[in-house]
Amino acid sequence: MGIELFLNDSYKLLKLLYDNQTKVLDKKVVPLTQIEIGSELGMSKAKVNALIGQLQDEEYIAMESRGKYVLSSKALILIEDMRRTENKLVKQ
Repeated sequence: MGIELFLNDSYKLLKLLYDNQTKVLDKKVVPLTQIEIGSELGMSKAKVNALIGQLQDEEYIAMESRGKYVLSSKALILIEDMRRTENKLVKQ
């Protein structure tokens, strides 16, 4: 199982956003709807909405335009640190 056992729903959502970024006019955005995010993560739209609100409050993501999310540098650092941690655990 690995590190997935210790990851909460907020991180799972953030990682899904990170993995689904696409470049539009020199800016990375996430074009997924809350319904698509919920379907992918097995969560209701209400739960996704609440988690997105928390991530916005904590400045991990922002809404670029209707339905387009962008990740902050804070989010990118967190994701990259978690990937490094997971790689270290796998090697041990």
